[in-house]
Amino acid sequence: MTVQERVDGATDSPTPPGIRLPSLTAMRTVAATLVFIHHAMFQPLFSDQGVQNAYNEFSRNLGPLSVMFFFVLSGFILTWSGKPRDGLKNYYRRRFFKIFPNHLVVYAILLVLMFVAGRTILWPEALANLPLMQAWVPSFDYQLLAVNPPTWTLSVELLFYLCFPLLLILINRIRPSRLWLYAGLAALAALLMPVLSRLLLPDSPATPISASLSWPQLWFIYYFPVTRMFEFVVGMVMARILITGRWPNIRPSIIAAVVAAAYVATLPLKLFEEGYQTAFLIPLALAITGTAAADLAGRRTLFNTRVMVFLGEISYAFYLVHITVFFSLQAAFNHQWGLGGMFTSRPFATLPAFAFLIGSYLACVLVAWLLYSLVERPVMRRWGRPGRTRPTEAPAAVH
Repeated sequence: MTVQERVDGATDSPTPPGIRLPSLTAMRTVAATLVFIHHAMFQPLFSDQGVQNAYNEFSRNLGPLSVMFFFVLSGFILTWSGKPRDGLKNYYRRRFFKIFPNHLVVYAILLVLMFVAGRTILWPEALANLPLMQAWVPSFDYQLLAVNPPTWTLSVELLFYLCFPLLLILINRIRPSRLWLYAGLAALAALLMPVLSRLLLPDSPATPISASLSWPQLWFIYYFPVTRMFEFVVGMVMARILITGRWPNIRPSIIAAVVAAAYVATLPLKLFEEGYQTAFLIPLALAITGTAAADLAGRRTLFNTRVMVFLGEISYAFYLVHITVFFSLQAAFNHQWGLGGMFTSRPFATLPAFAFLIGSYLACVLVAWLLYSLVERPVMRRWGRPGRTRPTEAPAAVH
């Protein structure tokens, strides 16, 4: 049976894992871009308040959606690219050198800039941010006032990476005929987390970023690594569904239309503030698997073009630097430092604001490319591989 037949029909014939899936690398570009658009709403960009309000309404749910996408994608890619003969030492070495060198370089640069700018450094939060442990602390300051706030997601990813070898053993034992059932159960568990948080956790203290959830409830739903584990597991099970030939022939364009329709339908809702971002879990899991199936079938898509794959390769570096670069450029117009978003924004007219947004995005791409070229790629070539063996796996879905 050919790979095409395995993808197009729901069969029990397995597809060998490890085949490169360039579209999944490229999809990280889309998710990172959506995070950038989302974070741009936190400092006023448009002088026209009506345009600013419309931008905020459109972009406020993009951040939670994109973070969930990254978590599901991590589970999928690690399961797909896992090697049966790959030992734990090699696996953990690759994870360490993929995550920490970029993080430590950016962390050190930000600390220096904070000293130069005379910015107060919250040392408990900074020290928790250094080993990427901040998401475990149920404190508002540890998540949003860290040296590099977006790295809270890496704190979650570290738990995924630590548990993956054991989870893979368990998921590989699931009979192919039951994989869809287990995917549904994992998704249901994720959907129940907001309910559990409201039932089990106190209604105080309040948090300025949610009117309906207390800080303990919001932290448990959104930041606590254990509760986000279900999204990672869904990605792992979906990879097994594709590997075992259980994926039906659903074109990515159809799934993308469903995801877009769901996003438009939920625009009036505040998914992050209410804790119901898991509403997108199933559509995103289907989108990732359908895109991977298109690669296996040899279909040409926007995602498997050379430019998109390149942008996907630098997406982790982009994620680490995007908020600092964007805020710094925005603050520079008022002769201020933009570190941590602590500056007075100078809004622009509508067209100049969009031009500034695009220019800032390109600046983030440039800085990310430098970080990728000077740090990430040399480190991975030197220390991320055992001996001279060249792995065939896709880049890890870190962000």
